[in-house]
Amino acid sequence: MGIFDIFKKKPKFIDDLFGEMGYTKFKDSSKNFYDGEVNFQGKRIGISVVADENGPTNKQKEFFKKLDDEYHEIKETIILPFLKKELKDNIQDAALNEFDEEFDFDGISIGRIQNNKTEWSITYDSKAMRHYVSIDFEGMEPKYMTIDG
Repeated sequence: MGIFDIFKKKPKFIDDLFGEMGYTKFKDSSKNFYDGEVNFQGKRIGISVVADENGPTNKQKEFFKKLDDEYHEIKETIILPFLKKELKDNIQDAALNEFDEEFDFDGISIGRIQNNKTEWSITYDSKAMRHYVSIDFEGMEPKYMTIDG
């Protein structure tokens, strides 16, 4: 990729679940990804899916659907306990107790699925901290949190 390649239009891809997506290619094809916007929990959020020129796989689509279908349980049993532990020095409990009002969805990134597991992340815009908070997962286990902005 040369310096002027950033001004090129991304090839468009229409996916039956994710809709219109841009496709970004690299010399190392394992890093190629699609990005766009998708409905998640009734909101439009950014989506990024690591995939080859054939588009997101059925397993990646099934994983996304599972996240959307089971989000309330995932939030209550995995995301909130993880954030309470990680953010205990950065944010008041009140912000986490009112999570849906204090944290807006920003996006989801889904990696390749291998052995029925994937690395993925979810990003929120935290009103209380005025920063973006991303949680990186391996399968359904949160591994890292980053605060940006």
